[in-house]
Amino acid sequence: MNNLTGSANIIRTKRIRANSVSIPQAKRIYFPELDGLRFLAFLIVFIVHHSIFSKTAYYSKIFDNAWVVVDLFFVLTAFLFTKLLIAEYKKTKTISFKKFYIRHIFRIWPIYFLIISLSFLALIFKHQAITNDIWIRLIGLVTFSDNIIASTHGLNTLPFTLHLWAIGYEEQFCLLIPIVTLLLIRSSLKLRLICFLLVIFLFNIIRIVFIVNKAPYPSIYVLPVTHFESILLGIVMGFGGADFILKKTKPLILQLTCILFFILLLLLPNNEASISYWHIASYSCAGITAALLLHTVLNNNYLKQALSKKILVYLGKRSYGLFVYHLLGISLANFMVTHITAIPSTPLTSLLYSLTFTIIIALVSCEIIEKPFLNLKKKFQVIATRPV
Repeated sequence: MNNLTGSANIIRTKRIRANSVSIPQAKRIYFPELDGLRFLAFLIVFIVHHSIFSKTAYYSKIFDNAWVVVDLFFVLTAFLFTKLLIAEYKKTKTISFKKFYIRHIFRIWPIYFLIISLSFLALIFKHQAITNDIWIRLIGLVTFSDNIIASTHGLNTLPFTLHLWAIGYEEQFCLLIPIVTLLLIRSSLKLRLICFLLVIFLFNIIRIVFIVNKAPYPSIYVLPVTHFESILLGIVMGFGGADFILKKTKPLILQLTCILFFILLLLLPNNEASISYWHIASYSCAGITAALLLHTVLNNNYLKQALSKKILVYLGKRSYGLFVYHLLGISLANFMVTHITAIPSTPLTSLLYSLTFTIIIALVSCEIIEKPFLNLKKKFQVIATRPV
């Protein structure tokens, strides 16, 4: 997915020499610990979708609420985009919408459309009749509106695409974030606060309308206007809008608060058959948990060191590919353990092969498909970010 971060960890790149002249490089805004966090978040998504623990009572309650990891991705995306756009504005006194969208297209679109193509080929391979419903879902995927279609038709059941609603969600957010950031930068602190409260009020009204009209699950889960807390808090943290509270609170208190909100989330009803007013509390707890976890990682030296290990950072840089391809990896492993008698057909075997296939596919894809586009993306960078 693209995707999706205490003091800012701004790494200055070393001076390079060209024709015996020392040329200072621009500041690089990069948080390696967030790459490690991304990989761990991906692992949770992977295990949940593999369902190895789905029938184990001890784990069921935790994994029923593992969707909070998606909120963590949303917080990371919103925080990083906001941070980078603010840095661009400070450097150039404006934000280039064109360059932002081109950078984003080069990052997200290539393998996203590849997995959709593979899904279509899988349907043809299985001699699946391409019905109107399938065409609707394919069009939703191609137009990044699968989350909107999922709000009325349920999550996508096409091969390898169940999770792509989250990318559509983020694309809709990314369409607006440079505009929103520019407007907020040029606004007073008071006006920003008013906008923050207004968004909470209006989006909760929309969510309540869904609940009153007994909209089916996952309608409010997959739409940015009804599942908005994580994105909103990510923007606030990108602006440093929560610093006046977070910096005055002891780190231990914040960490315990993060844990308490997650425990509260586990205790809340989690009925996916229908939506209820409990979902307002659940989404709020998920957003606050994700935001506090982000703040903790950025400000805890032990966590920063642990999550900045080379292997975690290396895989974290490829977390978008891992996320996009993981259902394909699971499908390939399940096919293999089912049809090759020499391989033990156990959940653990399937899990290990699934993860191995997913990592191999993502690494090959990164080298052959993604890196050429990421190198093109550099030409449109205003602020240097994560190295490829």
